[in-house]
Amino acid sequence: MPVTENLSVQTHQQDTDYYCGAACAQMVLETMGAGILDQDDLYADNHAHSSLDAGVNWATGPDGLQWTMMDRRPPAFTNYFALYALDSEDLISRKLCWTIHHYQVAPIALVYGWAHWIVVRGYTASAHPASSGDNSYTIHAFDINNPWPPSPSFYNLALAPPPPHNIGDGCGSGGDRGEANEHVTYATWQSTYMTGVPGGYWNGKFVAVCDPEPPAARGGPLREPLKRRGSGELLAPKLLADLALAGVRDYGLHERKDWAQALRQATPQPGVLVQRLDRLDSFYALVAFQAKKNTVAFAAVDGRWGDYQQAVLLPKAQPERSRLTLDQAFDRIVGKRFDLGDRKGRLLVRKHAVCIYPHLVWRPCLESLSPYYPFYMFTVGDHRLYVRIDGAVFSSLTLDMKGI
Repeated sequence: MPVTENLSVQTHQQDTDYYCGAACAQMVLETMGAGILDQDDLYADNHAHSSLDAGVNWATGPDGLQWTMMDRRPPAFTNYFALYALDSEDLISRKLCWTIHHYQVAPIALVYGWAHWIVVRGYTASAHPASSGDNSYTIHAFDINNPWPPSPSFYNLALAPPPPHNIGDGCGSGGDRGEANEHVTYATWQSTYMTGVPGGYWNGKFVAVCDPEPPAARGGPLREPLKRRGSGELLAPKLLADLALAGVRDYGLHERKDWAQALRQATPQPGVLVQRLDRLDSFYALVAFQAKKNTVAFAAVDGRWGDYQQAVLLPKAQPERSRLTLDQAFDRIVGKRFDLGDRKGRLLVRKHAVCIYPHLVWRPCLESLSPYYPFYMFTVGDHRLYVRIDGAVFSSLTLDMKGI
């Protein structure tokens, strides 16, 4: 029978599009009794002390984040944070589990290569780890707090606060921005999140700020094999909905008190396909769970094979209209001009000169660090426009990210 450990960590969104390290530090330090510290101050510490990898332009480097966590920990917290850059995803993942279980503190992990920091606040496994060196258990899933998207005030100052942040400030509470209470299967964690640093000082390493004890040795059990239900062809929307429901039940989310309350009256809607732009022939489907025409959760399943990948529970239900339809996305661009950047001029979008891509698209980028925020993609000549599901429009996607 699987076991679950899940810490109570309030979600706080990052105040800018590169403050993920500051937001993660804010979340974890708050649970330790340090109060809700200012993200500007935390980012200044993170950035100023990111010095080991001088050849890479880190927003928050691993060493900078560790320094901040040590410097800002409250006096009553007598343990210390260690920076681990280990040789495999399995080893760093076991460090995450042990930190949560033994120290009751949420570690902070570097994901999407070296792009982004998230808080890992829980796990599900075949057993709780008996020691920092225990490699006998199998990890099934993680629960995370992703500080992206930025606080609404980053896009529109009239929508502040937050910042400043406070208890119950509504961060991650749904509406047209903010996610919380995310569940990620271990297979998805391995393939999408904890993928290793691609260059620089920590090249080839898997990085997190965790407890100080030695890591486990190699040789633990592998994760359970995926339950593939598809044939490799793109799956039908109704089948995707059924597979999402089966996945949520297989992982026991409907038995958790917070999830059960929201899902009890909810019905999965037909899946909406999203194509990964950074992977060949890779698709996932977003399935909305709706109650009274309001979305209370989303689940993602593989668009070809049907594997359940992850889910997010929205603390505040989203009205069905809060996410753009294709027609609404088209209306955002047609007849308008968009700066192409780098002094390339402005693009006028003519109604009868636009190609509409048949599926939503996504890849980790500055404009979206959550798979729940894909884009509609439009082509005008040899230029692309991306309309994010919440309405933001971009003429390109920013891929050069380190610790944002």
